[in-house]
Amino acid sequence: MMEKMKSIPSFIQDHFFSFQPELVSEIKACGKLITFQADELMMDIGQKVEIIPLIVSGSVKVFREDADDHELFMYYLRAGEACAITMICSAREGYSKIKAIPEEETTVIAVPISKLDEWMIQYKTWYYFVMDTYQDRFEELLKVVDGIAFHQMDERLIEYLEKNAEASQRRVVNKTHQQMAQELNSSREVITRLLKKLEQRGRVKVSRNQIELLS
Repeated sequence: MMEKMKSIPSFIQDHFFSFQPELVSEIKACGKLITFQADELMMDIGQKVEIIPLIVSGSVKVFREDADDHELFMYYLRAGEACAITMICSAREGYSKIKAIPEEETTVIAVPISKLDEWMIQYKTWYYFVMDTYQDRFEELLKVVDGIAFHQMDERLIEYLEKNAEASQRRVVNKTHQQMAQELNSSREVITRLLKKLEQRGRVKVSRNQIELLS
């Protein structure tokens, strides 16, 4: 409850503390706090990008999806982060190339996309934040590409489970086998078989809609 009552400057102090005072004042003037519920669609492919969401609580799953509803998990966003792909899309043609769905109740400071370029010139702290965001997400995407190109599916599954656990700060991942298969662009049967193998190796403990990481 106390978290919901916080103001934009308080959230910035907690999660974007490198922002200079003048920038904080601008964000306070034009920004808006928005709370998304778990599994609520936050951004869709083809949607016009009108805001930059600065995450201040919760976590957001970012992924690609094709015409047949096959998903490819990309990365998570947590408090203190923003989506670089959203920034890039808005700077180009203005339409999203990704889907973003909160894993839990998530609050963001919504900043008008029109401020992106303006603040890049005006505020060094914003410039460095955007550049660091680009670099961090680029490295995440390289890991996804490496996983697809060089890693076996069992390695990708373990990495996926570890990212989920890191995002929720728990060693238990509450997902169905079908959900994991969709996000890893695989089949439920393959995921079920791999989880059984990982359980036999002592890496995970599998129960209904729940996987516990053991090591």
